[in-house]
Amino acid sequence: MSVETSNRVWKQSGKGGTPLLLLLAMADWSDDWGYCHPSIEQMAIKCRQTERNILNLIADLEKSNELRRLARGKGGRGKGSGSVYQVITGINQLEIAASEQSSPLARATLTKLASGEVAPPSAAKPPLETDEKISGEKFSPEKQSPDFSPVSILRLNELINVSDSTPSPSHETQKHEPSPEERAEALYRLVRPGHLTLPNSEQRTVALRVLGMYLQRYDSPQAAAQALKPFAAEADVRGIRPTNLCWLSEWAAVGQIPKQRNKFRSNAKPAPTSEPTVDYEAIRQRMEAELPTLIERKDNALA
Repeated sequence: MSVETSNRVWKQSGKGGTPLLLLLAMADWSDDWGYCHPSIEQMAIKCRQTERNILNLIADLEKSNELRRLARGKGGRGKGSGSVYQVITGINQLEIAASEQSSPLARATLTKLASGEVAPPSAAKPPLETDEKISGEKFSPEKQSPDFSPVSILRLNELINVSDSTPSPSHETQKHEPSPEERAEALYRLVRPGHLTLPNSEQRTVALRVLGMYLQRYDSPQAAAQALKPFAAEADVRGIRPTNLCWLSEWAAVGQIPKQRNKFRSNAKPAPTSEPTVDYEAIRQRMEAELPTLIERKDNALA
């Protein structure tokens, strides 16, 4: 885990929702320069998404210049089968070039690229396919001189992509419309800023419906969050686990916080009484000691 990369994503990423969650997950796997090599399956499990959705999210992050692929993965589901990525949120081209010489993972990957052990990333992938060409041909590192530096090839490829990828007015990027579930997740993070996503428990489905209900009831997500915060705060006071969504699926659903039950009332010990205790053993011993004297006195009186 790299705190440095995670801080860059938190402070400088322009993404939110599921794309931001994927960036943070990759930062969790990466080194201090942002390099990591998780498989598509690992990312899908960690982000609770389908593998197809992960591929679309990666393409979106690459297009937004917050993620780049250094080498193409072997495929499959085993360890080391994933591509090598770099989280480039908040760093410029000079810093990226310097990171390739500083990161052990980047240096090892570039060595494998030079030897042909791994393949370079595809220049274009659907649905974000482009038509970058050099002299009527796709740019390909394999067509370069054998002694050409692999670092320079990658640098040149990035410069070509940047210079030729200026969108025309007729191909404006469509703004992503968040789904109802993404909007509900965003509201949950407003209520609990320290949580990345809604806990995946048996109460999740009902909790998503309640979050959607509050979004419809209030004019803004911020107003809906203010209405939900008292329920979350009371759950914290009562020591309810963060994964227990009863405050959302039950309390917020009916708009009322139930009274707290005293679990220890039936087992409570009776209060001690103030009545003094009687020492019967001491009384018996005293009577045995005084009884002969009393009998003797009575006999003398009769005589």
